[in-house]
Amino acid sequence: MSFSDLRFIFYILPCFVLMHTLIASEARNALLFFGSLAIYAWGAGPGAAAVLLVLTLFDFLIAHLLAPERPHARIWLTLTLIMNLGALCLCKVLSSPPDTFSFLTLPRLVLPLGISFYVFQLSAYLMDVSRGTIERERKFWDFGAFIVAFPQLTMGPILRYGDLRRALKSRNPGREDIEQGFQLFCIGLAFKVLLADQLASLWSVLERIGFSYISTPLAWLGAVGYSLQLYFDFQGYSLMAIGLGRMLALPIARNFDEPYLSRSVCEFYRRWHITLGTWFRDYLYIPLGGSRRGAMRTFLSLAVVWLLTGFWHGLTPNYLIWAGVLFAFIVLEKAVLRRAFGRLRVLPHLYLLFVIVQTWVIFHIEQLGDLAAYFSRLYPFFGTSDAINYDDFQKYLSSYWWLFVAGILLCLPQPRRWYERYRNNPLVWLPLFAVFWVSVYFLATGNGNSFLYFRF
Repeated sequence: MSFSDLRFIFYILPCFVLMHTLIASEARNALLFFGSLAIYAWGAGPGAAAVLLVLTLFDFLIAHLLAPERPHARIWLTLTLIMNLGALCLCKVLSSPPDTFSFLTLPRLVLPLGISFYVFQLSAYLMDVSRGTIERERKFWDFGAFIVAFPQLTMGPILRYGDLRRALKSRNPGREDIEQGFQLFCIGLAFKVLLADQLASLWSVLERIGFSYISTPLAWLGAVGYSLQLYFDFQGYSLMAIGLGRMLALPIARNFDEPYLSRSVCEFYRRWHITLGTWFRDYLYIPLGGSRRGAMRTFLSLAVVWLLTGFWHGLTPNYLIWAGVLFAFIVLEKAVLRRAFGRLRVLPHLYLLFVIVQTWVIFHIEQLGDLAAYFSRLYPFFGTSDAINYDDFQKYLSSYWWLFVAGILLCLPQPRRWYERYRNNPLVWLPLFAVFWVSVYFLATGNGNSFLYFRF
């Protein structure tokens, strides 16, 4: 179930937090496990919940064979990872658009909600146990609470057991935890409902018009709008997850660090979806050799990481093109641009923004014909001279300008710093109270949009 669902906000969340606060501390992980599984089954269906439960139970049981001192630990780890990642790949294949594998006759499947996130979390746990980085968890409720905790289950962040083990053993949320957790939840809800969902209508307009018929200025406006929409959709969810975790005394990692202020594509992906990036770094890039074995090995390791990053997001060609373009720019930065930019201050930021908004277009448009049409409007150099006009651009800019202004300002660090400084002050409580009810009004009077990363 979506965090922006009114039933979750007004029924499930307060009941769960109340029960979690009143129940004995030693029973909280069992409540979190069963409650999260029930919430997941309600939102994703019993079939998806069954997949999650089977993987969680199997990995918990198999972990005792993976300690470094156990015989054949590496073999067991390899087989278990093949099962986990194989299940993920199978679900991705069976849920991909029908024309992706048109040469095969395959049954259709709805991708279990959040499977990419919890499979990576399970796999990280198993690899850490195998390496001896952490000891395996012997209490199933503690392990289950870590894997299926509803604040992070469907869209991350991807958690590490070593970071949460101590908190899982003694969770005693107080009034301050609940108050500040709910503040973060309200901010994330506003990002989702008042920014991301409102910006989503601009892209819907472009799809109705047809990408071949929009002007070049409107195409660029749409690309920037989608870049902001995706950020506030995913950042909104992440803040809501952190807030929910705070209410339950469960520390959930921050997933964004002002990524649009980066100076390179490489830096951008250290600050965007941080937990996914660190997962690939720690469990794939470094084991492949990382940057320790010369330039060619570094580029080969990066190529493998970005190929699998593309597959992680989806099996349609646009995701592989998206990953390939990003890999090419990262190689270019390491080989040339890092030295060329030197100590320049403004140019690297402009370069990053110019590149990233175009890569998000590739990320979003699955049909290659539509993708080519959109880029023909972004760059109308070959037979599309009619794209150079400002009528439709001015029309839609007049309707959406305030969302662009608000979105750009909230990508800067100053609003976050102001909030962190004054979060215990009524100057924060009162505006957040108003923003919460405005968000509820928008949810009650509109259809709402699912979170974009739900499909991964």
